[in-house]
Amino acid sequence: MNFQFTVPSQVIFGEGSSLKAGEIAVHSGAKKVFLVYDRGVEGAGLLTDIKKSLEDAELGIVPFGDVVPNPTTAQAEEAAEIARSEKVDAIVAIGGGSPIDVAKAVNILLTNPSPIQLYEGPNQVKNPTKPLIAIPTTAGTSSEVTVVSVLVDVAATRKMVILGNHVGADYALIDPKLTVSMPPAITAATGMDALTHAIESYVSNNASPITRTCSLEAARLIYKHLPIAVADGKNMEARTGMMLACVIGGFAFSNADLGLVHGIAHTLSAYFNLAHGMANAAVLPYVTEFNTEVASEDIKRLGEAMGLPVAALDSKQGAAQVVEAVKDLTQKIGIPPLHNLGVAENALEMLADETMNEFVLTFNPRKPSKEDVLDILKKAF
Repeated sequence: MNFQFTVPSQVIFGEGSSLKAGEIAVHSGAKKVFLVYDRGVEGAGLLTDIKKSLEDAELGIVPFGDVVPNPTTAQAEEAAEIARSEKVDAIVAIGGGSPIDVAKAVNILLTNPSPIQLYEGPNQVKNPTKPLIAIPTTAGTSSEVTVVSVLVDVAATRKMVILGNHVGADYALIDPKLTVSMPPAITAATGMDALTHAIESYVSNNASPITRTCSLEAARLIYKHLPIAVADGKNMEARTGMMLACVIGGFAFSNADLGLVHGIAHTLSAYFNLAHGMANAAVLPYVTEFNTEVASEDIKRLGEAMGLPVAALDSKQGAAQVVEAVKDLTQKIGIPPLHNLGVAENALEMLADETMNEFVLTFNPRKPSKEDVLDILKKAF
Protein backbone atom coordinates (compact mmCIF):
# COMPACT_ATOMS: atom_id res chain seq x y z
CA MET A 1 0.00 0.00 0.00
CA ASN A 2 1.45 3.35 -1.08
CA PHE A 3 -0.18 6.78 -0.98
CA GLN A 4 0.40 10.42 -0.11
CA PHE A 5 -1.89 12.68 1.92
CA THR A 6 -1.49 16.44 2.28
CA VAL A 7 -3.47 19.05 4.19
CA PRO A 8 -2.07 22.48 3.28
CA SER A 9 -4.03 24.59 5.77
CA GLN A 10 -4.03 24.93 9.52
CA VAL A 11 -7.75 24.65 10.29
CA ILE A 12 -9.30 26.80 13.01
CA PHE A 13 -12.94 25.72 13.33
CA GLY A 14 -15.80 27.21 15.30
CA GLU A 15 -18.16 30.15 15.70
CA GLY A 16 -16.17 33.38 15.83
CA SER A 17 -13.01 31.88 14.33
CA SER A 18 -13.14 34.38 11.45
CA LEU A 19 -12.40 37.17 13.94
CA LYS A 20 -8.88 35.78 14.42
CA ALA A 21 -7.89 37.01 10.95
CA GLY A 22 -5.98 40.05 12.17
CA GLU A 23 -4.19 38.18 14.93
CA ILE A 24 -3.11 35.40 12.56
CA ALA A 25 -1.98 37.83 9.86
CA VAL A 26 0.24 39.64 12.36
CA HIS A 27 1.57 36.31 13.65
CA SER A 28 2.47 35.50 10.03
CA GLY A 29 4.60 38.64 9.85
CA ALA A 30 2.19 40.72 7.77
CA LYS A 31 2.04 44.50 7.78
CA LYS A 32 -0.17 45.04 4.72
CA VAL A 33 -2.77 42.53 3.50
CA PHE A 34 -4.59 42.11 0.20
CA LEU A 35 -8.26 41.59 1.08
CA VAL A 36 -10.11 39.56 -1.58
CA TYR A 37 -13.91 39.20 -1.59
CA ASP A 38 -16.98 39.68 -3.80
CA ARG A 39 -19.97 41.98 -3.72
CA GLY A 40 -22.21 39.27 -2.28
CA VAL A 41 -19.96 38.96 0.77
CA GLU A 42 -19.95 42.73 1.22
CA GLY A 43 -23.72 43.02 0.69
CA ALA A 44 -24.42 40.33 3.27
CA GLY A 45 -22.43 42.27 5.86
CA LEU A 46 -19.86 39.49 6.27
CA LEU A 47 -16.91 41.77 5.60
CA THR A 48 -17.41 44.24 8.45
CA ASP A 49 -16.21 42.32 11.51
CA ILE A 50 -13.36 40.59 9.69
CA LYS A 51 -12.11 43.89 8.30
CA LYS A 52 -12.30 45.35 11.81
CA SER A 53 -10.12 42.52 13.13
CA LEU A 54 -7.50 43.47 10.53
CA GLU A 55 -7.78 47.17 11.40
CA ASP A 56 -7.56 46.44 15.13
CA ALA A 57 -4.32 44.58 14.42
CA GLU A 58 -3.02 47.81 12.77
CA LEU A 59 -2.62 46.17 9.39
CA GLY A 60 -2.72 48.07 6.13
CA ILE A 61 -5.56 46.83 3.91
CA VAL A 62 -5.67 46.80 0.12
CA PRO A 63 -9.23 45.78 -0.89
CA PHE A 64 -10.16 43.84 -4.01
CA GLY A 65 -13.91 43.30 -3.95
CA ASP A 66 -14.83 42.78 -7.58
CA VAL A 67 -14.44 38.99 -7.83
CA VAL A 68 -17.02 37.51 -10.18
CA PRO A 69 -18.54 34.01 -10.22
CA ASN A 70 -16.39 31.66 -12.29
CA PRO A 71 -13.45 34.11 -12.10
CA THR A 72 -11.16 34.40 -15.08
CA THR A 73 -7.42 34.29 -15.63
CA ALA A 74 -7.65 37.96 -16.66
CA GLN A 75 -9.20 38.91 -13.32
CA ALA A 76 -6.46 37.06 -11.46
CA GLU A 77 -3.83 38.98 -13.42
CA GLU A 78 -5.61 42.28 -12.74
CA ALA A 79 -5.76 41.58 -9.02
CA ALA A 80 -2.14 40.43 -8.91
CA GLU A 81 -0.98 43.66 -10.55
CA ILE A 82 -2.67 45.67 -7.80
CA ALA A 83 -1.24 43.44 -5.07
CA ARG A 84 2.28 43.70 -6.52
CA SER A 85 2.13 47.47 -6.88
CA GLU A 86 0.91 47.84 -3.29
CA LYS A 87 3.69 45.52 -2.03
CA VAL A 88 1.35 43.44 0.14
CA ASP A 89 2.90 40.73 2.27
CA ALA A 90 -0.14 38.53 2.99
CA ILE A 91 -3.58 37.78 1.54
CA VAL A 92 -6.95 37.35 3.26
CA ALA A 93 -9.76 35.84 1.16
CA ILE A 94 -13.41 35.91 2.25
CA GLY A 95 -16.19 34.16 0.38
CA GLY A 96 -17.00 31.04 -1.57
CA GLY A 97 -14.70 29.31 -4.00
CA SER A 98 -14.39 32.26 -6.38
CA PRO A 99 -12.65 34.75 -4.05
CA ILE A 100 -10.47 32.02 -2.58
CA ASP A 101 -9.47 30.74 -6.03
CA VAL A 102 -8.57 34.28 -7.11
CA ALA A 103 -6.59 34.81 -3.91
CA LYS A 104 -4.63 31.61 -4.53
CA ALA A 105 -3.82 32.73 -8.07
CA VAL A 106 -2.76 36.19 -6.89
CA ASN A 107 -0.55 34.60 -4.26
CA ILE A 108 1.17 32.51 -6.93
CA LEU A 109 1.79 35.60 -9.06
CA LEU A 110 3.27 37.59 -6.17
CA THR A 111 6.32 35.32 -6.16
CA ASN A 112 6.17 33.67 -9.58
CA PRO A 113 6.07 35.37 -13.01
CA SER A 114 2.92 35.91 -15.08
CA PRO A 115 0.92 34.66 -16.89
CA ILE A 116 -1.07 32.44 -14.57
CA GLN A 117 -1.52 29.89 -17.38
CA LEU A 118 2.10 28.83 -16.80
CA TYR A 119 0.98 26.98 -13.68
CA GLU A 120 -1.81 24.84 -15.08
CA GLY A 121 -1.65 21.22 -13.98
CA PRO A 122 0.02 19.55 -11.01
CA ASN A 123 3.02 21.00 -9.16
CA GLN A 124 3.97 23.72 -11.63
CA VAL A 125 4.40 26.51 -9.03
CA LYS A 126 8.11 26.64 -8.23
CA ASN A 127 8.55 29.51 -5.77
CA PRO A 128 7.02 29.54 -2.26
CA THR A 129 4.15 31.97 -1.79
CA LYS A 130 3.15 34.48 0.89
CA PRO A 131 0.84 33.80 3.87
CA LEU A 132 -2.75 33.22 2.76
CA ILE A 133 -5.73 33.17 5.14
CA ALA A 134 -8.95 31.73 3.68
CA ILE A 135 -12.32 32.39 5.31
CA PRO A 136 -15.18 30.51 3.61
CA THR A 137 -18.72 31.85 3.63
CA THR A 138 -20.27 28.82 1.91
CA ALA A 139 -20.19 25.11 2.72
CA GLY A 140 -19.36 23.73 -0.68
CA THR A 141 -16.11 24.29 -2.54
CA SER A 142 -13.64 23.36 0.24
CA SER A 143 -11.18 25.71 -1.48
CA GLU A 144 -9.96 26.86 1.92
CA VAL A 145 -8.35 23.45 2.58
CA THR A 146 -7.35 22.31 -0.91
CA VAL A 147 -4.28 22.70 -3.08
CA VAL A 148 -6.44 23.65 -6.08
CA SER A 149 -7.28 26.92 -7.84
CA VAL A 150 -9.76 26.92 -10.73
CA LEU A 151 -10.06 29.81 -13.18
CA VAL A 152 -11.83 30.28 -16.50
CA ASP A 153 -9.48 30.80 -19.43
CA VAL A 154 -11.80 32.90 -21.59
CA ALA A 155 -9.61 32.74 -24.68
CA ALA A 156 -9.67 28.94 -24.59
CA THR A 157 -13.30 28.73 -23.32
CA ARG A 158 -12.44 26.25 -20.57
CA LYS A 159 -11.77 25.99 -16.88
CA MET A 160 -8.09 25.83 -15.99
CA VAL A 161 -6.96 23.89 -12.91
CA ILE A 162 -3.81 24.72 -10.94
CA LEU A 163 -2.94 22.27 -8.18
CA GLY A 164 -0.18 21.09 -5.93
CA ASN A 165 2.79 22.74 -4.29
CA HIS A 166 2.45 26.35 -3.06
CA VAL A 167 -1.23 26.66 -4.07
CA GLY A 168 -3.18 26.06 -0.84
CA ALA A 169 -4.04 28.51 1.94
CA ASP A 170 -1.88 28.53 5.06
CA TYR A 171 -4.82 29.09 7.41
CA ALA A 172 -8.49 28.17 7.06
CA LEU A 173 -10.78 29.99 9.48
CA ILE A 174 -14.00 27.96 9.44
CA ASP A 175 -16.82 29.97 11.04
CA PRO A 176 -20.27 28.39 10.58
CA LYS A 177 -21.96 31.68 11.53
CA LEU A 178 -20.83 33.16 8.21
CA THR A 179 -23.08 30.73 6.31
CA VAL A 180 -26.34 31.65 8.10
CA SER A 181 -27.17 34.40 5.59
CA MET A 182 -26.82 32.11 2.56
CA PRO A 183 -30.15 31.91 0.66
CA PRO A 184 -31.70 28.44 0.27
CA ALA A 185 -30.76 28.12 -3.42
CA ILE A 186 -27.09 28.84 -2.75
CA THR A 187 -27.12 26.58 0.30
CA ALA A 188 -28.51 23.81 -1.91
CA ALA A 189 -26.06 24.28 -4.78
CA THR A 190 -22.97 24.60 -2.61
CA GLY A 191 -24.08 21.68 -0.46
CA MET A 192 -24.45 19.49 -3.53
CA ASP A 193 -20.97 20.58 -4.57
CA ALA A 194 -19.74 19.18 -1.26
CA LEU A 195 -21.68 15.94 -1.76
CA THR A 196 -20.15 15.63 -5.23
CA HIS A 197 -16.70 15.92 -3.67
CA ALA A 198 -17.53 13.15 -1.20
CA ILE A 199 -18.91 10.77 -3.81
CA GLU A 200 -16.33 11.40 -6.53
CA SER A 201 -13.35 11.21 -4.18
CA TYR A 202 -14.63 7.92 -2.73
CA VAL A 203 -14.90 6.17 -6.09
CA SER A 204 -11.78 7.85 -7.53
CA ASN A 205 -9.01 5.69 -8.97
CA ASN A 206 -6.66 7.72 -6.78
CA ALA A 207 -8.47 7.14 -3.46
CA SER A 208 -6.55 5.97 -0.39
CA PRO A 209 -7.64 4.60 3.01
CA ILE A 210 -7.43 8.09 4.53
CA THR A 211 -9.38 9.83 1.76
CA ARG A 212 -12.03 7.12 1.77
CA THR A 213 -12.58 7.56 5.51
CA CYS A 214 -12.99 11.30 4.98
CA SER A 215 -15.30 10.81 1.98
CA LEU A 216 -17.68 8.55 3.90
CA GLU A 217 -17.91 10.89 6.88
CA ALA A 218 -18.50 13.89 4.59
CA ALA A 219 -21.29 12.03 2.76
CA ARG A 220 -22.90 11.08 6.10
CA LEU A 221 -22.87 14.64 7.40
CA ILE A 222 -24.16 16.18 4.15
CA TYR A 223 -27.03 13.75 3.67
CA LYS A 224 -28.07 14.40 7.28
CA HIS A 225 -27.69 18.18 7.43
CA LEU A 226 -28.17 19.61 3.92
CA PRO A 227 -31.99 19.36 3.73
CA ILE A 228 -32.25 21.01 7.16
CA ALA A 229 -29.81 23.81 6.24
CA VAL A 230 -31.81 24.53 3.07
CA ALA A 231 -35.14 24.56 4.92
CA ASP A 232 -33.92 26.48 7.99
CA GLY A 233 -30.80 28.52 7.41
CA LYS A 234 -30.61 29.61 11.04
CA ASN A 235 -30.23 26.04 12.30
CA MET A 236 -26.68 26.19 13.66
CA GLU A 237 -26.38 22.43 14.11
CA ALA A 238 -27.06 21.94 10.40
CA ARG A 239 -24.82 24.84 9.38
CA THR A 240 -21.99 23.52 11.55
CA GLY A 241 -22.45 19.99 10.22
CA MET A 242 -22.25 21.25 6.64
CA MET A 243 -19.11 23.29 7.31
CA LEU A 244 -17.46 20.27 8.95
CA ALA A 245 -18.47 18.06 6.01
CA CYS A 246 -17.07 20.59 3.58
CA VAL A 247 -13.67 20.61 5.33
CA ILE A 248 -13.49 16.82 5.63
CA GLY A 249 -14.58 16.37 2.01
CA GLY A 250 -11.92 18.86 0.98
CA PHE A 251 -9.27 16.73 2.68
CA ALA A 252 -10.55 13.79 0.64
CA PHE A 253 -10.80 15.21 -2.86
CA SER A 254 -7.69 17.37 -2.61
CA ASN A 255 -5.76 14.11 -2.29
CA ALA A 256 -7.95 11.61 -4.18
CA ASP A 257 -8.96 13.91 -7.06
CA LEU A 258 -12.37 14.06 -8.74
CA GLY A 259 -14.04 12.64 -11.83
CA LEU A 260 -16.62 12.89 -14.56
CA VAL A 261 -19.09 15.09 -12.66
CA HIS A 262 -16.46 17.81 -12.40
CA GLY A 263 -15.37 17.28 -15.97
CA ILE A 264 -18.88 18.02 -17.21
CA ALA A 265 -19.41 20.83 -14.68
CA HIS A 266 -16.21 22.62 -15.69
CA THR A 267 -17.38 22.59 -19.30
CA LEU A 268 -20.90 23.81 -18.41
CA SER A 269 -19.45 26.68 -16.39
CA ALA A 270 -16.98 27.65 -19.10
CA TYR A 271 -19.63 27.83 -21.85
CA PHE A 272 -22.78 28.84 -19.95
CA ASN A 273 -21.35 30.49 -16.82
CA LEU A 274 -23.25 28.10 -14.56
CA ALA A 275 -22.42 28.32 -10.88
CA HIS A 276 -20.04 25.46 -10.16
CA GLY A 277 -22.15 23.84 -7.45
CA MET A 278 -25.31 24.00 -9.54
CA ALA A 279 -23.53 22.43 -12.53
CA ASN A 280 -22.28 19.59 -10.34
CA ALA A 281 -25.68 19.07 -8.76
CA ALA A 282 -27.47 18.83 -12.11
CA VAL A 283 -25.36 15.92 -13.37
CA LEU A 284 -24.31 14.14 -10.13
CA PRO A 285 -27.18 11.58 -10.08
CA TYR A 286 -26.58 10.54 -13.68
CA VAL A 287 -22.79 10.24 -13.42
CA THR A 288 -23.23 8.21 -10.24
CA GLU A 289 -25.64 5.98 -12.15
CA PHE A 290 -23.08 5.63 -14.98
CA ASN A 291 -20.36 4.65 -12.50
CA THR A 292 -22.44 1.87 -10.89
CA GLU A 293 -21.39 -0.37 -13.76
CA VAL A 294 -17.87 -0.67 -12.26
CA ALA A 295 -18.13 0.83 -8.75
CA SER A 296 -21.40 -0.56 -7.37
CA GLU A 297 -19.82 -1.87 -4.16
CA ASP A 298 -18.21 1.50 -3.41
CA ILE A 299 -21.43 3.37 -4.16
CA LYS A 300 -23.36 0.99 -1.92
CA ARG A 301 -20.87 1.75 0.91
CA LEU A 302 -21.56 5.44 0.42
CA GLY A 303 -25.24 4.64 0.84
CA GLU A 304 -24.54 2.83 4.10
CA ALA A 305 -22.64 5.89 5.36
CA MET A 306 -25.59 8.08 4.35
CA GLY A 307 -27.89 5.91 6.47
CA LEU A 308 -29.79 4.33 3.58
CA PRO A 309 -31.29 0.83 4.13
CA VAL A 310 -28.95 -0.92 1.69
CA ALA A 311 -26.94 -3.29 3.90
CA ALA A 312 -29.01 -6.39 3.02
CA LEU A 313 -28.99 -5.63 -0.71
CA ASP A 314 -26.42 -6.84 -3.22
CA SER A 315 -24.00 -4.25 -4.56
CA LYS A 316 -25.94 -3.39 -7.72
CA GLN A 317 -29.26 -3.07 -5.89
CA GLY A 318 -27.62 -1.01 -3.15
CA ALA A 319 -25.92 1.30 -5.65
CA ALA A 320 -29.24 1.78 -7.46
CA GLN A 321 -30.81 2.89 -4.16
CA VAL A 322 -28.04 5.46 -3.71
CA VAL A 323 -28.66 6.86 -7.19
CA GLU A 324 -32.37 7.22 -6.41
CA ALA A 325 -31.59 8.86 -3.06
CA VAL A 326 -29.34 11.44 -4.75
CA LYS A 327 -32.02 12.13 -7.36
CA ASP A 328 -34.61 12.56 -4.61
CA LEU A 329 -32.31 14.89 -2.67
CA THR A 330 -31.77 17.16 -5.67
CA GLN A 331 -35.52 17.41 -6.18
CA LYS A 332 -36.21 17.99 -2.50
CA ILE A 333 -33.80 20.92 -2.25
CA GLY A 334 -34.80 22.45 -5.59
CA ILE A 335 -31.97 21.71 -8.02
CA PRO A 336 -33.36 22.48 -11.50
CA PRO A 337 -32.57 20.55 -14.71
CA LEU A 338 -30.10 21.98 -17.20
CA HIS A 339 -32.79 23.36 -19.50
CA ASN A 340 -33.92 25.63 -16.66
CA LEU A 341 -30.36 26.83 -16.10
CA GLY A 342 -29.91 28.40 -19.52
CA VAL A 343 -28.13 25.51 -21.21
CA ALA A 344 -29.06 25.19 -24.89
CA GLU A 345 -30.14 21.74 -26.08
CA ASN A 346 -28.29 22.17 -29.38
CA ALA A 347 -25.05 22.65 -27.40
CA LEU A 348 -25.11 19.26 -25.69
CA GLU A 349 -23.03 17.47 -28.31
CA MET A 350 -20.41 20.22 -28.25
CA LEU A 351 -20.34 20.07 -24.44
CA ALA A 352 -19.81 16.31 -24.59
CA ASP A 353 -16.92 16.83 -27.01
CA GLU A 354 -15.29 19.43 -24.78
CA THR A 355 -15.74 17.35 -21.64
CA MET A 356 -13.59 14.61 -23.16
CA ASN A 357 -10.60 16.97 -22.87
CA GLU A 358 -10.96 17.34 -19.11
CA PHE A 359 -8.02 16.02 -17.08
CA VAL A 360 -10.20 14.87 -14.16
CA LEU A 361 -11.71 12.09 -16.30
CA THR A 362 -8.44 10.23 -15.61
CA PHE A 363 -9.62 9.55 -12.07
CA ASN A 364 -13.18 8.47 -12.86
CA PRO A 365 -13.65 4.75 -12.11
CA ARG A 366 -15.32 4.14 -15.47
CA LYS A 367 -13.83 5.57 -18.64
CA PRO A 368 -16.56 7.44 -20.55
CA SER A 369 -16.95 7.82 -24.30
CA LYS A 370 -18.33 10.98 -25.87
CA GLU A 371 -21.62 9.11 -26.35
CA ASP A 372 -21.71 8.28 -22.63
CA VAL A 373 -21.22 11.94 -21.72
CA LEU A 374 -23.89 13.02 -24.19
CA ASP A 375 -26.31 10.50 -22.70
CA ILE A 376 -25.65 11.90 -19.20
CA LEU A 377 -26.19 15.46 -20.43
CA LYS A 378 -29.47 14.47 -22.07
CA LYS A 379 -30.69 12.89 -18.82
CA ALA A 380 -29.71 16.00 -16.87
CA PHE A 381 -31.29 18.31 -19.43
